[in-house]
Amino acid sequence: MTLRYLWVLAVAGACGVVPYGHAAESLRLEEAVARALQANPTLQAEAARLQAVRSRASREALPAPYVVGGELENVAGSGGLSGTSSAETTLRIGRVLELGGKRAARQALGGAEVDLQSNAAALARVDIASSTALRFIQVAADQEHIEHADERVQQAERTRREVARWVQAARNPDSDLRAAEIAVADAELEREQAGQALVASKARLAASWGALKPEFERVQADLDALPALDDFDVLAARLPATAQQRSSEFEARTIEARRRVAVASARPDLNVSLGVRRLEATDDQGLVMSVSVPLGNRRRSDFSVAEADADLASLQARTEAAHIERRQQLFDLYQSLQQAQSEVASLRQRMLPKAEEAARLTRRGFEAGRFSFLSLAQAEKTLFDLREREVEAAARYHTLLVEVERLTAPAPDAAQ
Repeated sequence: MTLRYLWVLAVAGACGVVPYGHAAESLRLEEAVARALQANPTLQAEAARLQAVRSRASREALPAPYVVGGELENVAGSGGLSGTSSAETTLRIGRVLELGGKRAARQALGGAEVDLQSNAAALARVDIASSTALRFIQVAADQEHIEHADERVQQAERTRREVARWVQAARNPDSDLRAAEIAVADAELEREQAGQALVASKARLAASWGALKPEFERVQADLDALPALDDFDVLAARLPATAQQRSSEFEARTIEARRRVAVASARPDLNVSLGVRRLEATDDQGLVMSVSVPLGNRRRSDFSVAEADADLASLQARTEAAHIERRQQLFDLYQSLQQAQSEVASLRQRMLPKAEEAARLTRRGFEAGRFSFLSLAQAEKTLFDLREREVEAAARYHTLLVEVERLTAPAPDAAQ
């Protein structure tokens, strides 16, 4: 399961619930991401928001409603207008006749707002997938840390027993035994701290899908395998098709749709009504029709159009600035990735083999009485420190790769 595939699932919304069996089973990355995409409250909020935008768009696309009303005049007055003998009763039905393509403009605006919110939901899915992957990597790194800590405790205890024998045989001073005991205590403390860090990182990962406590024992990950890194130009070529870039495009379409609504509002609508009036005094009936036109629409429309034009200009400038910033951010991440890759390679190919050989030779010399305990302790500490550094460098590579994939994740239409 590659990270690129996870982002495709995220933006496409195609990640469903992955069955998970027993707590003793190892949790895989795709399972963790799928569970987060299914149950994270943030995504549920985005889905509800999208439904709200769709409902508003459907409402705004409706034609102007009919209005039914009535009037009763010349009632309960004085003189000849007392009582109801001179009453005039009118029943009418009316409607606003929209001119200038106002309804079509509202429909276009509603569609643009739905697209904008759909893209926002896709961005939220990418963010959730990214944060879950980062937490997953941290758990994997903490697992390796505690394995190294266990190994260090075992090694320190073995060395302490050897030193105790040499002290009893009067070959080494008592101070060496005290130093060995301190080394054991220090290793046990580091193991305890590593265990606490693992508990915390597992809880953070489980929180990605709303679980109060982790229902998994371990995660299944291979930090030693570093995925290949694409060329920078290949990664940069993805930026125009990302959900972040599409967000600016959808926002521009929304502003353009609002501008179209503003232009359409310059033409006044007709308020037309038709009714029947009954005159009680003569027992006659007649049709009543009225037409009204609001004034001053043009000036309001001009201000709204000017506002939309200014918003478009502002958005264009911000989009250009954001594109430059994202490309620079990608470049910085790429440089950091190369550095992490180089560090891992150097540790694995040059430094760790030499540290292992140095520790082996120092232990042999210590057992033969040629080296002191301090020399052995320093050699073993150097080896364990380099192992921890290798885990951190590999985890950093994976973490940076997640950030690169998040930055270049495809927009929904590009992920299909």
